[in-house]
Amino acid sequence: MQHYLEQLIDDLHKATWGMKPPLKIWEDSEADPDDELELDDMSQVEKYLYGDAKPISGITGIAQEQLPPVEKLNKEQLALLAVELEKLLQYFHFYLDFPKDYPAHLRYAFIRKFWEEKHVALSFGENHIEFCDYDEANCPFPGYCYTCKEVSEQMKFDEQVNQKDHSTKDFNLNSILPAPSEIEAWVKKQGFDNDDRELDDIFGVSENNDPAKDFVGGFFNDDGTRIDPESVPVPGLCIVCKSYHLDDSEEEFLCMMNRNDQRNNPNFICGAFKKM
Repeated sequence: MQHYLEQLIDDLHKATWGMKPPLKIWEDSEADPDDELELDDMSQVEKYLYGDAKPISGITGIAQEQLPPVEKLNKEQLALLAVELEKLLQYFHFYLDFPKDYPAHLRYAFIRKFWEEKHVALSFGENHIEFCDYDEANCPFPGYCYTCKEVSEQMKFDEQVNQKDHSTKDFNLNSILPAPSEIEAWVKKQGFDNDDRELDDIFGVSENNDPAKDFVGGFFNDDGTRIDPESVPVPGLCIVCKSYHLDDSEEEFLCMMNRNDQRNNPNFICGAFKKM
């Protein structure tokens, strides 16, 4: 078996020699693979446009039959193969999401089963593969992963905080508002009672105080902050969309607002996408 493993590892190394050149979409978009945002956007575009999933064996050139069954290997051999296979998969942009301290020899069974799946091959970027469905009762990494438990505890904590924040059982609005007599005393102290102005004028609300005259045109978020159109990232999906290249101010406005709404989302989605 040891001789076979040495030959298999040699085959794994050779599998990286015949990497295919990037798809033409990368050249057309002029995206920078060294720019993390552009890299992530264009990787999603590549998966969207070239979504024909292929067997892992077809992508890597290594057949599942070449990978020995788990029961045929000892602990050291399992760990050795797991490390080499993860390196190979990362070369083809597949990153398997294991818990940080999950032992290498236990990873082999998951990796070998991964060879049964089909995925879209990427030219750049990282295609993360999860083995967890976030069901704590069926955790694939018992004793090594506590994400589900931590999420559950955080959700319970947030729920308790929200219930406490929204409770109005002992809240009395009148206890925090000034009494009419206090308002009248304050007005006299400020000397406002000696002129003819109404209270609405004193507090800045009148026909002469038109907030519309201070309006500044532009685009704004829901919280009122101004949007600088130049600061809104342009996802790779937009670059290969017909609408992006049209000289249509209304269309550009809608596209810009959609991009701004999703500027922090890892995966940009557009229902109006039209391939060039």
